[in-house]
Amino acid sequence: MPEKQPPLTTPQQVDAEREQRVASRDRVDYSYAVFWTKQARLWAKPQCEAVEQQLAALSGSPDFEVNFYQRTYTLEDVDGTHSGASLLALQKVLKALREG
Repeated sequence: MPEKQPPLTTPQQVDAEREQRVASRDRVDYSYAVFWTKQARLWAKPQCEAVEQQLAALSGSPDFEVNFYQRTYTLEDVDGTHSGASLLALQKVLKALREG
């Protein structure tokens, strides 16, 4: 019979919860990066440049929030609404494609 683990102390519980949030965030960031890589590879250079300019203005705005799931942002040259985290992933993907 396995030994029963002692209950976590408050600091241990806080650390465990933080690790779960980080792991979850990493999976979300990865998923967004894969999605945007598939999309942006198909875009013409002028569309990539226009989207990068829009992203720079939006992400620099004081109202911009890096939320993971709340789709509140739209871009002129991109279909749908997107979360702040999704758009930051798109920004990184476009930079990587440009610097190729």
